[in-house]
Amino acid sequence: MQLKFIQKQRRFIYLALLVFLIGLVFFLVKNRKIRDWSAIEDAGILRVSTDYSLVNYFVTDSVQGFQYELVSALCDSLGIKAQWTIENSLEDNIADLKRGEIDLIARNIPVTSVLREELAFSHPILHVQQVLVQRKATYNNGIEPLRNQLLLAKKNIFVPENSPSILRLKNLETEIADTIFINEMPEYEEEQLMIMVAKGDIDFAVCDAQTAKINAALLPELDIKTAISFTQMQAWAIRPSSTQLKAKVDSFLIRFLQTKAYRDIYRKYYK
Repeated sequence: MQLKFIQKQRRFIYLALLVFLIGLVFFLVKNRKIRDWSAIEDAGILRVSTDYSLVNYFVTDSVQGFQYELVSALCDSLGIKAQWTIENSLEDNIADLKRGEIDLIARNIPVTSVLREELAFSHPILHVQQVLVQRKATYNNGIEPLRNQLLLAKKNIFVPENSPSILRLKNLETEIADTIFINEMPEYEEEQLMIMVAKGDIDFAVCDAQTAKINAALLPELDIKTAISFTQMQAWAIRPSSTQLKAKVDSFLIRFLQTKAYRDIYRKYYK
């Protein structure tokens, strides 16, 4: 009888310990997901993700990039440091943000009604258009670049996997009442696709106008004059639950975007 009693006690202790551990894990996961400014300030670290590109974040002798310098200015103003994660997939960025592994997605994300359902956007940073990347007639057997969006019907257009451009292309399909063949390239970014268009490996790609302008300056074969969208706001993304952080970020951007320091950063990467 005494042995059975001891065994029951042990089982009760094990069960209680298991319940406690499950509760502890749930508490830690929950609090990780809702990490907000107070936790960031205590840690002194803002966890940021961006994409690797010639505009946003790249490494030569040092780290450079539009997003890198803008986030650095934000962190300097808040008295904290940035911890960077480089991830080119926007879908993976969003998943990491939801899991609480990062606090901020710092890249050129179009502010759309669809993305607003799962993300909180910062004060807008840029206002840009999506453009069609194609070859000039001189480099395309005399074939003139497309200027009418209706002519994109049945065309193969290449974009990076999970690119924000995909949503715009799908909306454009509806507008022209015809199919556009959207090819997602899992191992290519906008810059690489522009090179492929210039070489004639593919005929069409889509990217934002500012990125297109920078790369087209290095690739004379390219035509980037055909817009496929109206001017869109682009912003950073934050967890909807991180309301304190969003307020800090918005306050900084509203002030900083009016300064000479920001204009210098913008001209450095976009002019």
